[in-house]
Amino acid sequence: MNIQFKKMKPLKSYQHVVEEIQTAICDGSIKEGEKLPSEMKLKEMFDTSRGTIREALRVLEQKGLITIKTGVKGGARVQAANTKPMSDNVAILIRQQKVSLYHLAEFRKMMEGHISEQAAKMANKEDIKNLKSILREAKTHIKTKPSDWKEFHKMDAGFHQSLARIAKNPLLEANLVTVHDNIQIYFHQYLPFSEALLNENFKDLCDITAAIEQKDPVAARRIAQEHVAKFNDLMEKNLNA
Repeated sequence: MNIQFKKMKPLKSYQHVVEEIQTAICDGSIKEGEKLPSEMKLKEMFDTSRGTIREALRVLEQKGLITIKTGVKGGARVQAANTKPMSDNVAILIRQQKVSLYHLAEFRKMMEGHISEQAAKMANKEDIKNLKSILREAKTHIKTKPSDWKEFHKMDAGFHQSLARIAKNPLLEANLVTVHDNIQIYFHQYLPFSEALLNENFKDLCDITAAIEQKDPVAARRIAQEHVAKFNDLMEKNLNA
């Protein structure tokens, strides 16, 4: 590794160190999987205190740019770019119910409508086969006792996540996975699931799949958005009852 960091300027905090290392990671000067210099070496390179370096490394770790291990063979290492920090923030907003049902539905209609549209343009035969396999599995859980309906919810989430993978947009996929992993808190409170409702849900998923198989992006988007709106309206009704 041949890299030069700028020395600290007077009165500048650990943020200077964060920005310098972050820039070096983002522009490829420090590669994924490489170890950063030791704390002592970084202290010398930045001409600052060890406490400042440690604080900067903690911030970089929180941002998901590095991982830090202790011990003789430990140290800070650059990790692969991922969407986990963003997903974690979205998850907290949903779990703490800081997002209204209206805003959640608005977000889902945009996101799931677009994902379904893209899936209709991009899906291949193997993708369609996988979606139909998920639907077959989901159908087996409709007529089970209510305590087992959570399995249907898992298959429903898996169906939407598969659509996101077909659309091949990692940002959309990360957000959709996060929403479906955490939206259950709203379902449990405001959606009185019944066999009839599960059948209606299942029919929507089948219709989305049919539109995708027919390479009809307009229909796929419309059905997905109507699906979200329908169940959100029911939750809103129960919320205000």
